[in-house]
Amino acid sequence: MGKLTTVELDDDVVEYINLSIKKGKFRHLKEFVNYCLKVATIYTIDEWDVSKGMFYIHPCRVTLIPSDALLLLMKYIPEESRREAVEAITSCLKPRLRFFRLSPRNPEHLPKILELLTLHGLGRFALNDSETIEVAYAVLPVEVVKELLEAILEVKLEVLETTKVAYIFRIVK
Repeated sequence: MGKLTTVELDDDVVEYINLSIKKGKFRHLKEFVNYCLKVATIYTIDEWDVSKGMFYIHPCRVTLIPSDALLLLMKYIPEESRREAVEAITSCLKPRLRFFRLSPRNPEHLPKILELLTLHGLGRFALNDSETIEVAYAVLPVEVVKELLEAILEVKLEVLETTKVAYIFRIVK
């Protein structure tokens, strides 16, 4: 069983929560609080120094930028340097896998790993079946997403389909 506690919320926070509930994003305060605590745990918010604008999802510092800007920046990375960019991203993600005790070699962990990628804002990653991965709303080009998934999951992928909304990959065994 959980812990029952009492907290005093600022008026503007209560207004925000009530608006979220009214819009149907959450059914009640408990659901809102549980969601916030899940996000705080996943993103290790206890390590953030908001007053300095320094946010860490260990071991990497993160920043929030519009995805359109990210795509523009990616265009300036030469193809031969793309591997370095992917390695920089995976160097932040692999410690998160260890933190949550997830192994890409364990097929049962694959859905959780894809959920973690989703929670890191790279797009919505889903396992359609045991060998098909769909990435919707990706913030990176298909080539980069493919290389990123191959590095994180330690597999080879084949691109099956690319649309404006989604990329579909098949895991090559």
